[in-house]
Amino acid sequence: MNDFYLNMHDLLNWSLDCIFPKYCIGCKKEGFYVCQNCLSLIPILSHANCFLCGRRSPNGHICNNCNDKFHPKLKGLLVASDWNNLLLRQIIYTYKYKFIKELSEPLSYIMIKFLETIRFNNCKFDELVLIPVPLNKKRLIWRGYNQAEFLAQKISEYYLIPVNSEILKRSRSTLPQVEIKNRNERQKNILGAFKINENMNGNFDLKNKIVILVDDVCTTSATLEECANVLKPLKPKEIFGLVIARG
Repeated sequence: MNDFYLNMHDLLNWSLDCIFPKYCIGCKKEGFYVCQNCLSLIPILSHANCFLCGRRSPNGHICNNCNDKFHPKLKGLLVASDWNNLLLRQIIYTYKYKFIKELSEPLSYIMIKFLETIRFNNCKFDELVLIPVPLNKKRLIWRGYNQAEFLAQKISEYYLIPVNSEILKRSRSTLPQVEIKNRNERQKNILGAFKINENMNGNFDLKNKIVILVDDVCTTSATLEECANVLKPLKPKEIFGLVIARG
């Protein structure tokens, strides 16, 4: 019976590809949204940086100087690729605003390759938890899926790290951060926008866990910082942000 449904699924995908053929966003080659050659042209960053001052950070942590000065909730921000790459921006835009869910595959590949490059997988896997940044309800209905959750699921499948998409929820709608240019205004916009979901299925203990907050892009890190602030009372060991690029 399972084989029957798998075959039907393959047949449906084949039929849709015939009616709406795929073309590579980069080179327009038919059959792919991103062909392997174009994917190989997207840079994978070779190291992490302090997300406040930009100083190189081999382990992805915020530098001691910024930590002492600003006391951020995030232990570090892991940025996989370069926002200045035009092809990458086109892929992210298509993923988010043209609703091509399949693009979670190449985008998560970029994030995974980055984690391997900086050897973040030297962490004990049983300590790690992936938490995608939640969308507000209106935006979720409009898009039909949470793009951060799809990325987290792909990373989870590769590393066999648990992912929890329920523990955080939006408590109110906000303006899209991309529409706000001023850093202080971004922080005000997102303040109080998240809370712990007390109605989630089952208990999920974050005590002494390394939490990785997953999102597609960030600019000032205000959204990730607010998520980390909400999760702090659950006593995780560390909280990192992980994004494809930083705009």
